[in-house]
Amino acid sequence: MVKQNICRFVPREVNDHSIHTVHFVLETKEQVYTGLHLKSLYTVYLVTQGEGKFHTKGEIRTVTEGDVFFSFPSEPFAIESVSDFQYMYISFLGARGNRLLDKLSISPKTPIMKSCKDLATVWKNGICFHSELSDIASEAVLLYTFAYLGEQMCCFPSHEDGANDVVSMIQKYVDEHFSDSEFSLEKLGSELKYNKKYLSNVFKRHVGVGIVEYLHTVRIQHACTMLKQGFTSISDVALRCGYPDAQYFSTVFKRKMAISPREYLALVKETSSP
Repeated sequence: MVKQNICRFVPREVNDHSIHTVHFVLETKEQVYTGLHLKSLYTVYLVTQGEGKFHTKGEIRTVTEGDVFFSFPSEPFAIESVSDFQYMYISFLGARGNRLLDKLSISPKTPIMKSCKDLATVWKNGICFHSELSDIASEAVLLYTFAYLGEQMCCFPSHEDGANDVVSMIQKYVDEHFSDSEFSLEKLGSELKYNKKYLSNVFKRHVGVGIVEYLHTVRIQHACTMLKQGFTSISDVALRCGYPDAQYFSTVFKRKMAISPREYLALVKETSSP
């Protein structure tokens, strides 16, 4: 186990079309929370052991071994040690870095990727290269990390229990918030602290349908229940089920049920008559 800090300062080359790594660090000192602070660089962190807290404005997130998380320029944050905490980080800048963050939908709202322990070997090998090769090694590790995260978002997680937990969280959130007319994958990802693409891929591979399609199913099921319970205003039912547009609600309803809401309502009245 490494017991002292390793820090590589990487020389910068000016090129707006590439990524410039600035620091590649193995941090072993205990991190004490003294308040939020700012950095002028993007930074990606990999937790190599233990447990810590990632503080941002209005949020405190737990990070454990194998987690990857990001801090952003002008976004206040702090890192706090909790139990035997150790991590590595690479700070970087450049237009390509911005594009990769956007491509993977990594943002201050969704800064953490879970279960990335496989990256530890690559990072630890990379930081041990000779200092004259630190620019090549750090950029290679950074790009590999982006590629790895992208692959994780597209592939079904290898740990079935972890996938089940994520799917359960999504279903619970949808079941409790189906009436929210402003429901979105971005909002779901922010609430559950996962990248929206990761959530979408895990859910679809595990359940067989996308999150939005599942949301429509839950909403229409509730709409049917309301119509059976005596609601007669289609627009009111639509609004209560998360559809401000009654016409769109009718379109989704007919796609799901093969009949329109009014036809369904008439059928309910007919079958309930003496």
